[in-house]
Amino acid sequence: MKSNLRDEVKKDILQDLNLRLGGDINNLEAAHDLENELASQRDRLERSLNAANDEVPTKLSAAITKAELNSQQIENLKTKSEDFKKRANDFLSRTQPLLSELDKRFTAIDKLEKVLEYFKSYAKIQDLSQQMKNCKDDEQLVLMYSEMKKMCLQYKNSHQATYAKDYTHYWHNILKENLIKHYEEVLKLLKWPFTSGAENSPIAKDVMNKFNNLTKNLFLIQEPEEILANAAVTGDYSDVHEPCLPIKVLLKPLKKRFTFHFTGNRQTARIDRPEWFLTQTLTWIKDHQTFIKNNIQPIADKLELRNINTVDEFTEGLVALAAERLHTVLGLYHTQGSKGDIIDVEAAFAHAVDETLGFHKELSEITGYESNSVLSVLTKAETFVQWLAVEKKYALSKMDEMLDTEQWIEPVVAGVGAAIGSLLWVPRGSDWFISLLKTIEDRYVTLPQPGHRIQFLELQLELIEEWRIRLTQIMSATADSLTPDCFLVAGPHPLTAIINTAQHTRSVLLQWAHSLHYLQLYYYRRQFQQFTQQQHASGEIESESSTSSEEEEETDEEFYKEENENDAESSLCLEEVEARAKSLALKEVTKRNSIIIDASQYETMTTVIANPAVADPLPEGGGDEDGGVFGDAPALLHHLRQAGLAVLVQFLLLEFRDHLHEYKSQKWHAMLLVEERALCMSSTLGRPLSSMCTRLVTLSESLAPAIAQLLKAELALQVDSCIFREVVLNNWFNTGGTLQFTHDVTRNILPAFARFENKMPETNPVPRLTESCTLLNLDYDDARRIRTGLNKNDPETLAALATLGVVTITPVEALQILNQRTDLADASSPTSVMELF
Repeated sequence: MKSNLRDEVKKDILQDLNLRLGGDINNLEAAHDLENELASQRDRLERSLNAANDEVPTKLSAAITKAELNSQQIENLKTKSEDFKKRANDFLSRTQPLLSELDKRFTAIDKLEKVLEYFKSYAKIQDLSQQMKNCKDDEQLVLMYSEMKKMCLQYKNSHQATYAKDYTHYWHNILKENLIKHYEEVLKLLKWPFTSGAENSPIAKDVMNKFNNLTKNLFLIQEPEEILANAAVTGDYSDVHEPCLPIKVLLKPLKKRFTFHFTGNRQTARIDRPEWFLTQTLTWIKDHQTFIKNNIQPIADKLELRNINTVDEFTEGLVALAAERLHTVLGLYHTQGSKGDIIDVEAAFAHAVDETLGFHKELSEITGYESNSVLSVLTKAETFVQWLAVEKKYALSKMDEMLDTEQWIEPVVAGVGAAIGSLLWVPRGSDWFISLLKTIEDRYVTLPQPGHRIQFLELQLELIEEWRIRLTQIMSATADSLTPDCFLVAGPHPLTAIINTAQHTRSVLLQWAHSLHYLQLYYYRRQFQQFTQQQHASGEIESESSTSSEEEEETDEEFYKEENENDAESSLCLEEVEARAKSLALKEVTKRNSIIIDASQYETMTTVIANPAVADPLPEGGGDEDGGVFGDAPALLHHLRQAGLAVLVQFLLLEFRDHLHEYKSQKWHAMLLVEERALCMSSTLGRPLSSMCTRLVTLSESLAPAIAQLLKAELALQVDSCIFREVVLNNWFNTGGTLQFTHDVTRNILPAFARFENKMPETNPVPRLTESCTLLNLDYDDARRIRTGLNKNDPETLAALATLGVVTITPVEALQILNQRTDLADASSPTSVMELF
């Protein structure tokens, strides 16, 4: 440590010297000044030390004397302290019995004071109650009752609290009865309840002031929730607490009217007309909610009653009446139907469901929030099962009815619509079926519980499968009944209608699968499976396998990742399952919307289709697109569409082959050489090709554009293969035959299958025929060289063929074509050519 200090001191001294002396070594004057300054400081220090040495003996003696005095005082204080402690202990020992006695008495006094305070509280309640008995002013009564409520909330002792609560209930009932009586008198002056469409006269100011004062007093005497045991609900189908006192009084005459008109044996209480009481309920809500919002809610807000929404409580009270009546009506359908009073119970039930859903929708539009009271009636176990059964029965019945008529194959629009680009290829049956699915969706989408929505989704999947089976049966019967006259004139045909229906239905399902509604159901079903697995941790019951494809998307991976991260957590509740499903669905929709192609690139559609938005073109896939919640349904519909296309291709190709015999039998080896400009299509090719093109044009006009292109492409490949095998590989060609065949291919066959509307570089629809023409038109020397190379399997020759564009035909087939050129015939065996003449 000292060494470090010395080093630091030396460093400081050196630094100071460097600063004062500077960098000039010849500056001796600065060094001389520094020497004088240091010598002066040394002399001063020596003088100070000498002076201090002379004073040391005197100061040291005085300090020692003072220290001795202090030590003596300390000893004296210690002695006094010990004496005081001894005296204090003696005093405490003498007074200890007195202290114990005082503690006992103070404890007794404290208990007596608590007892006195306890009895005073009873006396205070009784005194307050007596004052209320003698008071005639409603305002004062309400204020005193408010004081009693505060006392009731302050007391925690069971007997004391019960006593105060009994008094509070007693005076609450008295005040409520008195105030309600005055309130009902004022309501009569207001002509409550209001009548729809009637011209109400202006309300007098004094009447309105009295109404406001009474409303405020009714709010003030409302018993707090801490006093009420558990707030009762207004009915079995209401999910809100009991309404506040003013709303209960306002609902009372409306309940009487409801009971009078819609229960019992009155004509308005017919159980087959539930729309009567549902419509009246909506009318009452519309007629009165503005008055409540403008005259009652402000009073509650002024009193800072934040948990009271008078408009919602009034609405819920009326809706609860409708819900209870609806439950009764649905129950009566079974009993009345068994007696024969209702001819068609299922029709009446379906009508009631329709009216209930319409009521719920209109109620949401009027009030701005969704009340589930009425929907809870439909989702009770027995009613819900019947609802699903009726939906399925009517859907299947309408499906059979639609397919039994000839109109189902007709396009949705026709006539003028065709001039503006309408989708004439969408059959009425397809549009009807999509409308059916959409209608079912609209009916169950408002159900609050996702489990109920999942059951309706299963019904939709079942209907989709039934639809596909029926289309398959019709297609099999149609394929067996095709005649040579088919597709020669424009018009709908069952086979094209089935193909278009499969295409349209598949496109709609794929787009729906990526919508928010169906994504929520998709993720909820998966989350629910995870939930059930957590509930059955023992592993005895395994959840059903998902209908989704084996290849998981990025979102699915995130889903499993989240699940694995939460393995250590407890089982999720159903509310959390639904919340997580909604979150995942929103993420998926956001991701898809960020990469979706701008819809403006598609032609604007003006058809009157059930759901035009879903008719937008989809990228043509191979049938392996992710069907989401619809599972394998899109893939099966794709298979049905491809099967229908295969039937069309085989039908068109069969007739083409039947008429191709004369074209195949032409003397291609002995045709006269004609100038190219004088060439025309072979007469023997005209009939089969024109017949095929006529049908192809007719089919292209009736099929969806994408499907028409698939049909044309597949048919072109089949024609290409047919002519290649039947004509090219089975005939010798001289120069004249080559020119004629090339003209037939390039100027007739190829244009017949070309895609003129395709903006992308198009592929060759008949590659074998085109490459055959290339080989037949090669120069003599090039043809001989390539033939020689093919005989030797020369790689350079294969590369040369690829350069010429011959990639579809195999080397063996290319060699055969070259060998069948008459100009390349082997001179040593001329009989091989002469045999053809």
